[in-house]
Amino acid sequence: MTKPRLSRGIRTRLARAIGVLWMACCLTCSGSANVAGQIVAEGDQESKQAKVGLATPTPIGSHVEFTKGEKIAFLGSSLAERMNLFGNFEAMIHALNPQQELTIRNFGRPAEAVDVQQRSADYTKIDDPQAVFGAETYLCFFGFNESFAGPAGVEKFKLDYVSYLQKTAQEYPRLDSGLAPRFILISPIAFETPTDSLLPNGQTENENLRLYSQAVEEVARQQGVPFVNLFEPTLAIFSQQPGLQFTINGCHLNLAGDREIAKSLVQSLTGDRKLQVDWSQLETLRTAVIDKSWVHQQDYRMLNGWYVYGGRRTFDTETFPLEYAKIRKMAAVRDREIWDLVQGKKTAPKPDDSATGDLIVPTTRFGDPGQDYSEAETLRYLSPSEFIAETSVPAGFEIQLFADETQFPELAKPVQLNFDNRGRLWVSCMPTYPQWKPGDVKPNDKLVILEDKNGDGKADSSTVFYDQLHCPTGFEFWNGGVLVVDQPRLLFLKDTDGDDKADQIVHLLDGWASDDTHHSCGAFEWNNGGYLHMLEGIATSTTLETPWGPHRSKGDGGAYVLDPQSLKIRQFSLPGQYNMWCYVFNEWGQGFCGDGTGANQHWDTPLSSAQFQGPPVAVETTLPGSLELAAPFPNPARGRTTFEFAIPEGGGRVTLDVYDLHGRRLRRLV
Repeated sequence: MTKPRLSRGIRTRLARAIGVLWMACCLTCSGSANVAGQIVAEGDQESKQAKVGLATPTPIGSHVEFTKGEKIAFLGSSLAERMNLFGNFEAMIHALNPQQELTIRNFGRPAEAVDVQQRSADYTKIDDPQAVFGAETYLCFFGFNESFAGPAGVEKFKLDYVSYLQKTAQEYPRLDSGLAPRFILISPIAFETPTDSLLPNGQTENENLRLYSQAVEEVARQQGVPFVNLFEPTLAIFSQQPGLQFTINGCHLNLAGDREIAKSLVQSLTGDRKLQVDWSQLETLRTAVIDKSWVHQQDYRMLNGWYVYGGRRTFDTETFPLEYAKIRKMAAVRDREIWDLVQGKKTAPKPDDSATGDLIVPTTRFGDPGQDYSEAETLRYLSPSEFIAETSVPAGFEIQLFADETQFPELAKPVQLNFDNRGRLWVSCMPTYPQWKPGDVKPNDKLVILEDKNGDGKADSSTVFYDQLHCPTGFEFWNGGVLVVDQPRLLFLKDTDGDDKADQIVHLLDGWASDDTHHSCGAFEWNNGGYLHMLEGIATSTTLETPWGPHRSKGDGGAYVLDPQSLKIRQFSLPGQYNMWCYVFNEWGQGFCGDGTGANQHWDTPLSSAQFQGPPVAVETTLPGSLELAAPFPNPARGRTTFEFAIPEGGGRVTLDVYDLHGRRLRRLV
């Protein structure tokens, strides 16, 4: 059986309707804004080439065509990254260039900015995925995260953007020639005004986004590179009807919004303002693009980076370089499938990865004398009845089996459980843990509903609510559905037709740390005030993009506090805790946290504090032979919990004092 493919007649009609894409595009200046985007290119060839050392640009008024096999990459914030979810723009590029066999990779990331590209520690220790790809053309999507600096940040943004282009041109030259790549600068989109008063109303946001869109255009004119204005056309589209029609929160596109952006980009790059697209004819191609994009994401955003390339890459150093190589070959297989589809060739029911390389199975450390401290003499896997028989419980307590993996195989590797308002037990299971293995089927981690229908105290039915998750370390019920981790994203899943299967899937927040998949966002718990607390371990890199601005955290971990309705988020540190797995509140609203590293339980209330990202503060005291650390703090650190350690030079008593929010000493603990 073969997949449906685009017929020659459909491809011909689509190509005629859209014209030749730019990147097959006509570099013409456009006047007023309309439903289509605008593209601008200024300056003669000599002045353009002198700006940032870019490849020779195309003269104004001519068409720029892709060379066969050209490599194209997307850079920037979630506007670019979320194209991985929908694939509309990339599908259109391929449909318009069927014989060019273009290779496209998306390197977009949440909270990305021209002056902040936060990565996990040692991200490029094995290699740099962007450098290995070696793009010849970059589409740059910046300006949204930077816009939260307001009018005062515009000039800095323009300077930073120029520096970013220069740095990218220098560090990521074209692999085919060693020359600098081509750049196309794309403005941020407008903010869609929601009817929900808990979200930003978009007025201030759009005032700032217009300024930053104009700033991107100024940089493009200065550097002599093409510019696409998406702000004005999306502002017009978003204003047609009240409420969220094209975004999930005002700033992040849904499927309908992604289609409008894809259409607007193509209209801008081709100059065809009357473009009409039959999306149903692109569906098979779009599905193939999404599959390829997912495989590529496992390359440039591979889970479990602390073990892959980071600080815990110690015992096994051979496995992951082979996995990177296999993933890239798997992406190439999917490139071929996409090209065959647009060329009208037959394709297999699924991509064939048999020739993408073999992986090794590293030797286990079980039995190594160095592991004696943590290993039993023999491995014993107890059955449920054996476990109950061998477990001691306090007087008056009893362990009863409700459900187990022998009865319900879908219960493999359970990680969190919760009861809904119908008394059913929900369990998140992640057999993919600690991460997906290249060549295996896509991750099928799941949410399972167990129900005791006859009241005998044992589950007699199991329903898989959703089975396309990747390491779901936490979930919680909300708004008639479920919030659940799908690393590196947080999803909202809902059953709208009553069959206990998720049919509404919203990618709510992206950018959660996945450096160590069991340190990632998890252990969900509502606090007494109705906010969701989520724990994160250390040695992690989180970059969240929200309607209120970016939230970044690196290495500190702690607890996130989320209002899912407004998507406001904050974070506080939990000093002395490293691998937090459980969280509860007492009747007074005080938090208690369990740390898996030392099996310790912590009363977090007296230790919780806002994060301070500045350098350590050390002040010499008048006391002979002592040094006070972190007291008194300067202004940026006010409002944080502070401690004073006094360490005599010649030894002796060490003291620990606690200060209030204003630097006043409260008491001496030690």
